Amino acid sequence: MRFLVAVSSTIYSERTLQIGSGIADAFSADLSVVYVGDPPQALLEGGVSLTRDAMLSWDIHHPGVDVLRWAYQRLQEYEFIDPAEEQLDPNNLVADAGRVRVVVPHTHGEKIRLIMREGDPVDQLKQETEYRDYQLTIVGGGSRKRLTRQLIQFIDTSLLFVKNFDPEGKYKLLLCVDNSQATRRAVIFCGTVARHLNTSVKLVTASKTKRFGDDYRAAAEWARRYLQRQKIEHSQYFITGDPATVFVEEAGSDHIIVMGKSKMHPLKAWLKGTKPGDTLLKANCPVILVK
Repeated sequence: MRFLVAVSSTIYSERTLQIGSGIADAFSADLSVVYVGDPPQALLEGGVSLTRDAMLSWDIHHPGVDVLRWAYQRLQEYEFIDPAEEQLDPNNLVADAGRVRVVVPHTHGEKIRLIMREGDPVDQLKQETEYRDYQLTIVGGGSRKRLTRQLIQFIDTSLLFVKNFDPEGKYKLLLCVDNSQATRRAVIFCGTVARHLNTSVKLVTASKTKRFGDDYRAAAEWARRYLQRQKIEHSQYFITGDPATVFVEEAGSDHIIVMGKSKMHPLKAWLKGTKPGDTLLKANCPVILVK
């Protein structure tokens, strides 16, 4: 499996990288770290594109190199990669497909990749996920309505929004169960994370009316049996109310919310909103939307 984590700076991306590497470790996934930023002023003034030759021949220091070197060192500290391995050579760059890749020590193979891109963040992440086959994209935030909806609409992978993450916190998982197509994949994904974190799962099915249809109950029963077979500690609740509000209130700040990603048409989703999107915007904790 391949996961992608987006970083913007050494100040604001610490938590995103930390939880991203932990989730990647749970799935034994390869991890690509992508920095998306504006070009350095020297490149803008010279009309030079982001290429290895341009940066080296112009002797331009790109801020993305510092961020990616910091990310590499943090991944060593988290023991996602061997702490004893050599450090990066910031001049060892490879340009391809409108991006620049910092070459990592050969012993890591495909386990990690460090990538620089320039331009609109959503557009560049979209291009990166189209360039390689990623299963999960990990980003910070989740509070800005327009940006959040753009990410959900245009990034065609599962998404982890690292929202209000406390690196010292002991998180449990809240699994949102309904009759959507992605629910079973969300259940399986949640089970893997629960085993890695050695934590419990709260199964929540929410309905706007007091009636829970047969399809809702069947989905909830399948989820319960799956967790039971996996020997994962869990509890189950059927709650009446607005689903997004119910999920957020039940999760509080000490859960990671896991739910299926909406299949609604992008235009309709943009105009009306979706259950996953509304939950994410209201949540006070990290949220995983499983494709």
